[in-house]
Amino acid sequence: MTCLRCHGLAVSDDSFAVEIGSSSNFHGWRCLNCGMVIDDVIRHNQQASARRKLPRRRELRRDPAHA
Repeated sequence: MTCLRCHGLAVSDDSFAVEIGSSSNFHGWRCLNCGMVIDDVIRHNQQASARRKLPRRRELRRDPAHA
């Protein structure tokens, strides 16, 4: 896979993350060049953020005096 940030080589990465009170398995991609990590949660959040940033189509308000 190609890194989205630097276009370097991204490899599959399986890790075990231990957090306070919980543990979770991690499967994602890590760039060998810049270190960027991406997984399903990150991808989902990026897509949601991109949808929020799309410009909303403004409805044209017509002035009744000029109709």
